[in-house]
Amino acid sequence: MRMLTFDLNRHGKPSLYHQIAEQIKTQIGNGRLPANTRLPTVRQLADQLGVTRLTVQNAYAELQADGWVEAVVGRGTFVSRSVQPHAILDKIGRRLTADGVLDDILQLDHVVGVRSMALAHPDDAFFPIDEFWAGLNRVRGDAESVMSYTSIQGDPQLRVVLADMVREEGITAVPEQIMIISGAMQGIALIAQAHTRPGDTVLIDAPTFLGTLNILHAQNLTLINVPLDGEGPCLDTLERLIQRHRPRFYYAIPNYHNPTGICMSLARREGLLQLAQRYQLPIIEDDIYGKLYYDAPPPPLLKALDPGDHVIYLSSFSKILMPGLRTGYLITHNDALRSRLLELRRATDLGGPGLVQRATAVFLQSGGLKRHLRKIRPIYKQRRDVLLEAMQTHLPHGVSWTRPSGGFSAWLTLPRVFAPGELYRTALQRGFAFTPGDAYLPHSDENDHFRLCFGNQSPTAIRAGVKVLGQIIREKM
Repeated sequence: MRMLTFDLNRHGKPSLYHQIAEQIKTQIGNGRLPANTRLPTVRQLADQLGVTRLTVQNAYAELQADGWVEAVVGRGTFVSRSVQPHAILDKIGRRLTADGVLDDILQLDHVVGVRSMALAHPDDAFFPIDEFWAGLNRVRGDAESVMSYTSIQGDPQLRVVLADMVREEGITAVPEQIMIISGAMQGIALIAQAHTRPGDTVLIDAPTFLGTLNILHAQNLTLINVPLDGEGPCLDTLERLIQRHRPRFYYAIPNYHNPTGICMSLARREGLLQLAQRYQLPIIEDDIYGKLYYDAPPPPLLKALDPGDHVIYLSSFSKILMPGLRTGYLITHNDALRSRLLELRRATDLGGPGLVQRATAVFLQSGGLKRHLRKIRPIYKQRRDVLLEAMQTHLPHGVSWTRPSGGFSAWLTLPRVFAPGELYRTALQRGFAFTPGDAYLPHSDENDHFRLCFGNQSPTAIRAGVKVLGQIIREKM
């Protein structure tokens, strides 16, 4: 049995039991408490810390519920045998490409012993499971229709509900102009297939979403990068790239850009649409984070401002409800494009799950989404604020970062003092994961970058993760 070390804040939040649990996780993650290590008894730890036994019991219960420890009757509490963060390092960080890092992120999210700030993911503790499940029960009356193949275009009832929902956001669309998709990534893949052939050129931000990079690389497209500043794409450079390359489309994330967290200004949106009109450039507007604002609502959507039908609008419920729904939607007023998208959809999966789509419609009709957003926005705002405060406290001079007003991501930049992937792997050895910036960029520059996500970690875990990163960076710098 090893003596544990703690630094507890006995005044204010978070609760003592939660602090104890999180600090034990840190010591497990950094290898100080390897698998099968016996932890102090409840009485011993309570005496050591000067807290009640109930406080320690609650901490151990939280650790056990999360899979970090195991209680053996008659023997005590032990670090879980599933904790093997160092054993996975040989498989992690080998490829700093979009597909390689995507594989890492998904794998790390399920590894006991690593707390991951790598995935722009909502916290499953706040999923509206009970209310959504109640909606599934109400769908039972239409069981025959929803359990059979649904329309290629998606559940008719859901499309009606979505037409009403997007009208509140300034988009005029009838149900026939809406297509239900299995998440925004399927929409991006279908649009790319419809608009391009292998070797064609498309414009993307530098950096941009890993999933999109993976899709466009898989379709053998030539990717041209558009630089960003604090307001969005640099329009002068964008126009020169349009003139030089005649791209098939431009992929944009105006609201709470992934990975930077930037929200495109209204002036930049209007300028972008002017370029789209001048050069007849299609724009894919990916808006999966738009409803996750923490300070003030974002400017109007590109689709709402678009006078010439150049914008193809995409959104999904993965980030604002539950990723496992795999339900999103695409809006275009171009009938020929929509027909082509439906042909491509028919050739892949014959449409999505009708049961889930109908249950989503019932949930939206009942006001479930609005209630859920009112609940989660303050929670994620607090986590965003904790991240910003922790970075200000623990990161050394020379590190800069974006200040997201929504979404789940912040983008950090520091002088390139680490070898590619070195910071990523060193943090993993100490029990924390983030996303390395090299995967988002076409080539290395004079700086190192990485993405930190705050949605699925508690405030205490966020502080601990940033503190570890600060220590690593200070040691190297």
